[in-house]
Amino acid sequence: MPALYRTYRPQNFNQVIGQAIIKTTLQNAILNNRTVHSYLFSGPRGTGKTTMARIFAKAINCLDRVLDSAEPCNQCNNCKAINENAFIDLIEIDAASNRGIDEIRNLKEAIRFAPSQKNGYKIYIIDEAHMLTKDACNALLKTLEEPPQNTIFILATTDAHKMLPTILSRVQKFDFKPLSYSELKQKILFITEQEKVKIDEQVVNQIILQAMGGARDAESILGKLISSGNKDISLDFASDILGHNSYFEAYNLLYILSQNNLYEAIRHIHKLYNEGYAIEQLILNLLAISHNVFLAQIDIRLIDKSTLLDDEYIKLESLAKKLTKDKIITFIQNLEVIKSQTHSAYLPYLPLEITLAEIWDIDEPSTNNNSKIPAPKPTPIPKTEQPKPIQDKYTPSIESIKPEGNPELEIQENPAPPKTTNPTPLVQEKQVAGDIYAIYKLYPNINKSLSKTNKSLAIIFAKTQPVSITDKTLTIAVESDFYNSRLEKNSKIILDAISEQTNSIDTLTFTTQKVASPSMSAPDLSLEENSEPKDLNDTIADIFKDSL
Repeated sequence: MPALYRTYRPQNFNQVIGQAIIKTTLQNAILNNRTVHSYLFSGPRGTGKTTMARIFAKAINCLDRVLDSAEPCNQCNNCKAINENAFIDLIEIDAASNRGIDEIRNLKEAIRFAPSQKNGYKIYIIDEAHMLTKDACNALLKTLEEPPQNTIFILATTDAHKMLPTILSRVQKFDFKPLSYSELKQKILFITEQEKVKIDEQVVNQIILQAMGGARDAESILGKLISSGNKDISLDFASDILGHNSYFEAYNLLYILSQNNLYEAIRHIHKLYNEGYAIEQLILNLLAISHNVFLAQIDIRLIDKSTLLDDEYIKLESLAKKLTKDKIITFIQNLEVIKSQTHSAYLPYLPLEITLAEIWDIDEPSTNNNSKIPAPKPTPIPKTEQPKPIQDKYTPSIESIKPEGNPELEIQENPAPPKTTNPTPLVQEKQVAGDIYAIYKLYPNINKSLSKTNKSLAIIFAKTQPVSITDKTLTIAVESDFYNSRLEKNSKIILDAISEQTNSIDTLTFTTQKVASPSMSAPDLSLEENSEPKDLNDTIADIFKDSL
């Protein structure tokens, strides 16, 4: 049995689902005899680029095409030959495996021969054209600009930005878009009807989510289910074959987090992991949904409804009201970091747990009805009069020990605190750190500044330790690669916070190494006035000497 995407490949423009503007433009070009010598079809995989190119080639070479229609007849010899991949004037080239200059030179030699059919067209379809080498592209430039008469080039690529600008200037470019939810659903239901297969609607949704806008991917997934021989495809049956899809579970997790219930959120992650859900896919789904929530918080109209499931728009609108924008932004930033680190983590779900714990603090007030009961307020202790000291005949009174004849030395019973001539200002002036100890002394103030910008970043930075300063470059030790990447990505924020306290640092570098224990990493760095900072070895020696 041939693959479904071959069996149900569109054979004319009307059968192509989606890409309405491209279809109309190409049909009008055929009808008005305004075809050009080179085209570029770009877009994600499985969106119909090569299929559209073959239909276009078939339409302009059709022998029995109706005069006022751009649709091929699919009955003449040329149409049949193209459908059977036997048409001599349709040449398909895979640029991924024929990407060198020698292949392009051979192509240029073959182009000189006229089409086999009188008034026909010779069509060259170059798939994955971005894979051509630079020399091959340069060799193709002149041919694309001025090909022989009745010769058309159609370049297809998934990465148009990798094409040379000189090639882009010589082609007519069409951008193929991912198919919408309704378009993919239409395609799946059409195939199941033709195959006489009953399919659960939730399975259809699962196929669409995994296809990610590609018709060929959707057809391949559906073919995998149909090839099992089961004529009634239920959700349980599909899950056994395709695996669990965490897209809907990602919504459930975000709803739990919107209630500030960190305990239930982490329990939910453990449950998904134990049931066989892929944590990497869960993170990607969380990222996609969180992005839509972020857009909804700005303006709900920014979300493209055609890419959503039936009731997904309502869910996003609800989450946008329950989650704060600051938390969603921080969550998206953290997910971008951990999405590539899950596979190397000690536990696959550990980076996600840490991210949730940093953003949804366990001590935050919960809006859930099952939240913790607030602790009762402490009962104030009543004030009691202090007992007067017992005076006996052996204890001299204060009056009896006052010095005589010198009022400046008189002892006061309740001396007032001395007045400070230079009170500490509320905002400290920027300090100049001359060594590593002065930087460490500034850590509390740096963390306060970071907390205002990024609370989770401040928590990670507090676990680091300054190592050295060289040419205004501060090197900071971090215990794990996971935290190291987080700090490197946000180094500008950290440098801004440091610059508020000192002007001696211009650059930050981070190194992964063991950070000393609290007793070693936080020595008493308070310096007496006019004293020099101690050497680190002297400081450590003093700590050990005190413990003996």
